[in-house]
Amino acid sequence: MDIYLEFIGNNSLLFIALLVILLLLSQSIFSDLTRKHKLLSAPEAIDLINKQNAVIIDTRTKSEFDTGHIADAVLIPLPDIQSKPDTLNKYSDQPVLFYCKSGPRADDACKKLLKQGHGRVFALRGGLQAWQEANMPLIKK
Repeated sequence: MDIYLEFIGNNSLLFIALLVILLLLSQSIFSDLTRKHKLLSAPEAIDLINKQNAVIIDTRTKSEFDTGHIADAVLIPLPDIQSKPDTLNKYSDQPVLFYCKSGPRADDACKKLLKQGHGRVFALRGGLQAWQEANMPLIKK
């Protein structure tokens, strides 16, 4: 035991770095376990859209939406979802797939809709960037 304490004393910066890394890893793992919505890859999202008639919600801004979006996507920016929770009530009978540029806004939208009691909520893993990397089509105005 004395050897370990001596090692920690002599290499305190390394030990602190190790603790930080372990903390970040555990936080990442814990957040994945507590997530109540499912993250879908682009092919899984297409399957959900085609087989279960999912509603696609783009949580980006109007200017981002105009640069390119998924076909049949409905633009409801995240601030509108947060300030007007009733905007999504009309989709309560369908699965809802949220996406944004890279993922965080879609996750926030999923959490908001789950709090309202909607059961089938999904987010596009990696957002529109992942959609494009999978060579999926975009609609551009």
